[in-house]
Amino acid sequence: MAETVWSTDTGEAVYRSRDPVRNLRLRVHLQRITSSNFLHYQPAAELGKDLIDLATFRPQPTASGHRPEEDEEEEIVIGWQEKLFSQFEVDLYQNETACQSPLDYQYRQEILKLENSGGKKNRRIFTYTDSDRYTNLEEVLGSMWP
Repeated sequence: MAETVWSTDTGEAVYRSRDPVRNLRLRVHLQRITSSNFLHYQPAAELGKDLIDLATFRPQPTASGHRPEEDEEEEIVIGWQEKLFSQFEVDLYQNETACQSPLDYQYRQEILKLENSGGKKNRRIFTYTDSDRYTNLEEVLGSMWP
């Protein structure tokens, strides 16, 4: 019988806090992994320790000393219900004719302010908030069929 190569464990956990949810901050680090920045395995110092040090996942310089460019990774701290626009949304809301609701006009104003102040701080990481018109098609289609 074939051995399972991947795990369904996604590392989910429950963290309880009495702080208001508006104080929640998440640090997201996105890094492109390619064959050129492979992992250097460092054996565990202690017997029975089956954890890999996070430093193992840091990009290693190539033989020429070249480090991956800024486009290869992105890190950002996101607050609860904080809106980070995708490139699609930036392109969409720059055109005033695409705005259909008061929220669209608000997003347009925010994007114009971002462009005037030097651009957005994120490149690939973006968020949806409760007020966005985003709908998961699987949820909609699932509720239509018995």
